[in-house]
Amino acid sequence: MRAFVSILVGSLLMMPAVAHSKDLTNDDQIREALIGNTLSGVEEGKSYVEFLQPDGRIDGEEREGRYTGHWQIAKGQICFSYDDDDKATNWDCVKVGIEGSRIVWIDKGEKTYANLIAGNPNGF
Repeated sequence: MRAFVSILVGSLLMMPAVAHSKDLTNDDQIREALIGNTLSGVEEGKSYVEFLQPDGRIDGEEREGRYTGHWQIAKGQICFSYDDDDKATNWDCVKVGIEGSRIVWIDKGEKTYANLIAGNPNGF
């Protein structure tokens, strides 16, 4: 019996933890989790790292170089607009969740992910 219990406990310890995402449903939760922190991920096959400045600006970097943009939070979503050839792109808004140290972007039922890094380690 002890051998069985030892095997069972050992098996449970080796099982991967299942991470559940928590939806950030209001503006304050989104602000607290994201603003003043760095996000990294891959979008459209391109790696990026960006810092969400407390004043609503975005400073980021991808393979092609540095870029800038703006963020705003409204109605339980975060919205992004990026500066492209001296002209801002249309606002793109998504719902947000958090899963451990990952951000879950929820857009039209599809989920994508970004890594959440505390503060501004890249010095943007």
